[in-house]
Amino acid sequence: MLLARSALPDHVRLLLQSLIDARSCATLAERRWELLLRAARAARLLGVLAARVEAAVPSSDLPEVAQRQLAAGRIEARFRRQKVLHLLATIEPQLRTTGEKTVLLKGAAYIALGLPMAAGRLPADVDVMVPRRALDTLEQSLRAAGWEFEKNDPYDQHYYRAWSHELPPLQRAGQALELDVHHTILPPLGRLKPDTETLFADAVVVPGTPYHALCPPDQVLHAAAHLFQDSDCAGRLRDLVDIDALLRHFAAADADFWATLIERADRHRLARPLWYALAASHAWLDTPLPSEMVSWLAGRRPPYPMRSLLGMLVTRTLPPVDPDREPGLRDAISVKLLEARAAWLRMPPGLLAYHIANKAWRSRRPSGDASAAV
Repeated sequence: MLLARSALPDHVRLLLQSLIDARSCATLAERRWELLLRAARAARLLGVLAARVEAAVPSSDLPEVAQRQLAAGRIEARFRRQKVLHLLATIEPQLRTTGEKTVLLKGAAYIALGLPMAAGRLPADVDVMVPRRALDTLEQSLRAAGWEFEKNDPYDQHYYRAWSHELPPLQRAGQALELDVHHTILPPLGRLKPDTETLFADAVVVPGTPYHALCPPDQVLHAAAHLFQDSDCAGRLRDLVDIDALLRHFAAADADFWATLIERADRHRLARPLWYALAASHAWLDTPLPSEMVSWLAGRRPPYPMRSLLGMLVTRTLPPVDPDREPGLRDAISVKLLEARAAWLRMPPGLLAYHIANKAWRSRRPSGDASAAV
C-alpha cells in the first residue's frame, strides 16, 4: 500500500529508524541529530523521541544540542500531561451530573491509564465520550462552570449538533487545553457506523478515577478509524506511532488480543481502516504481526486501485514535510484529495454537496457577519 520505508525521504527514514530503535541514535553525527530533531519537531514527536532516547541511550553519549532539545521535549510533555490530568480533575463534577459512564478517548485515555505510548505525547485537547442522551445535561453543566464554545457561528453549531459525533470544541479561561465532548467515535451520518452501545458496554475502568476507557481492541480501532477514516492524514505520523505502540503493548499483555481485535473490527464495521492501519504500521514502523494477522491482511485487501491511490497519497502527506524545502504542488494536491475523501466518508452525497456550497457561500461573507444559512 505504502512506499517501503527505504524509499521515503531521508528525514523521514531517520525519524522512523530512531523511533523504532532509539539505540541507533547513539552513533549519530551532530548534523544528523540536527535533521532528526527538526523532523521530530515538525511531526510533533519530539517528546516521544526524547522519552525513547532517554530509555535507551545515556545522555552523556549524546551531543549537547541533542541533550538540550530532548530535555526541552521531555519538559513540555510532562507539562502537558499535568494539564490533561488537571483538566480531568476539574471537569469531574460536571461529568458526574449526567449519571452516565464517561469514557476517555485517545491521549487522555493513554495518560490516565499510564500506557507506555503516553510518554512524550504533546496533547492539545482532551477527548471524552458520553452517551448522546447525556449531552444536554453535560453541556449545561459545563457552560455553568465557565466553558464556552470555540465556534459560535450558527452553521457551525448546527453542523456539530446535527451531523457530527461531538459537540463544538469547548474552551475555558485558564485552561491550556481544549475539551472535546463526543457521543460516539465517528460521524453518525458517515459510511462506517461503529456499535456505540458496545463501545460503552465494554469500556474498562481507569483505576483510581471515576472514568472509563475503551477496551484495548476498541482503542486500536478508534485510532485506526480516526487516522484513516475521519482525517486527511496530513502530518499525522504521530497517530501511526500511537497505533504501533498500542498494538505492541496490548499484544504483549494479552495472548488473545489479535483474535479479539479481528472480532471487534467486524462488529464495529471498522475492518477497512484497521487494514490500512496495520499495513502502514507494519511497513513503516516494523510492527510485529503474527501469522494470523498476515493472513487476515492478505484476505481483506481493499481493491488494488483504491489501496494504491490511498497509499500514494498517504505516503506523500502522512510524514512531516522536509524541513529543507517548501511543500510542492503535488503535496498540496494530495492533501486536498485526502480532505475530499474524508468529507466523502463523513456525509451522504446530498448533504455533502449542501455543506460544500454553504462553506463556499460563507467564505464570501463580509468579515464579522455571523449569520449563516442552516
